[in-house]
Amino acid sequence: MAPMLKFTVQVSKPELIRPEKPTPREFKYSSNIDDQKGLKNHIPFVRFYPPSTASSHTHDQEPVGLIKQALARALVYYYPMAGRLRHADKGKLVVDCCGEGVIFREGNADIKLAQLREADGGLKPPFPQWESLLVDDLWGSVLITDSPLLRMQVIRLACGGFVLAYTLNHCICDAYGACILIKAISEFCLNPTQVAPSLLPAWGRQALHPRSPPTISYPHHECDVTSSSPHDPEDPTAAYTETDFKSLAQTSVFLSQADISSLKNQTYSQKSPAFHAIAGCLWRARTRTLMSPQSTTRLLFPIDTRFRSTPSLPEGYYGSAVVFACAIANTGELVDSPLHCASNLISQVKKVVTENEYRASMLDFIEMNRRRELVADGGFAVSDMSKLRFVDLDFGWGKGVYGGPGRAGTGLVPGMVTSVIGHKNEEGVEGVLALVSLPAEYVGKFRKEVRKEIDCGNILMPNIFLHCRG
Repeated sequence: MAPMLKFTVQVSKPELIRPEKPTPREFKYSSNIDDQKGLKNHIPFVRFYPPSTASSHTHDQEPVGLIKQALARALVYYYPMAGRLRHADKGKLVVDCCGEGVIFREGNADIKLAQLREADGGLKPPFPQWESLLVDDLWGSVLITDSPLLRMQVIRLACGGFVLAYTLNHCICDAYGACILIKAISEFCLNPTQVAPSLLPAWGRQALHPRSPPTISYPHHECDVTSSSPHDPEDPTAAYTETDFKSLAQTSVFLSQADISSLKNQTYSQKSPAFHAIAGCLWRARTRTLMSPQSTTRLLFPIDTRFRSTPSLPEGYYGSAVVFACAIANTGELVDSPLHCASNLISQVKKVVTENEYRASMLDFIEMNRRRELVADGGFAVSDMSKLRFVDLDFGWGKGVYGGPGRAGTGLVPGMVTSVIGHKNEEGVEGVLALVSLPAEYVGKFRKEVRKEIDCGNILMPNIFLHCRG
């Protein structure tokens, strides 16, 4: 989106929203997945809603008051979210369900949604004035403990539409968990007399206890320690600064369904998961853009274990439930081989990670190697959120026109994490949007490399086919 689009946003002082009824005062166990260093960060989201119409508007209240009221009610059921993370024995994180509340702000912007949508590139990250749309956005691993776990902001637009932005502590939930929390808030907006969310939340961390004795039954390359890490792996407080993250440029790359079909054609199967082709494309494009051909590159991607592993997690589980797959390749071989080689490699490591015992092995690995973090050297993480359909959620004013991550640049390492979400562009074309963060001088090259991957079609070089046999 064009940086020259300027407007004014007036934002209120923060207030703490507490559960509207008394909630249990207790400490909650956090799992080893919650507690791993790689998730000690924050995940920002945003939703843009147009002015209501007669057909979409289900009530007469304005959004700020209704959302604030619904948030207080939802916190009765999601009461750990109103607490604080604390350090217990040996640095273990626990949730102090103290009911201190979450941060809420409201505000007004002197711009219409149509103006945002008409700007260069349409309504997608990076958004103009993002720092005003979510004043309390947090970068990196700051304010993990002894601080609010949710920060929310509602901005009224000049046209009658509104923007709902929020950031959550990743140690308390993942993207799926964030979705079911916000869905509960939307249900209380749609029906203020509703007694409880349609899906009751579940803590459920007892299903994620490490085994006794811990048994590491798989290699965990996603946590390999590399010597060129810029920070001391033994120092859990070492972190990049906000300036490190903001020094990188942000861009969004839209892949239409036709683009995705072209990528899948190169994997020899339209039936293979689209993510394998999309992630392979992004991995290869980023490697060509940023890395030397003599190095090693790693693609990490989270796999949601809610519906895969045993013991099963309860319905309504909103904590982090992901394990990370890690594909490893020589950079020269990765970029010189056809796309289907990268796709096959992704498929192979995903098959291992989705085996029933892998999550238990990961929990035990963290138990025995608590200070380890996700590998950063040569690492690139792609988080697939394309099935979550953020934009479809209705708070009583109809569906949104954008819903998803508020920006790139999440995670612990600047530029390492890319999110992929379902998206319809301003021309009504369906596809996915990849949110990317990288040095400004490489943005153009990266976008060209992605386009080259798409334009390759089914052309394969016979002399490099042998690279990925077997």
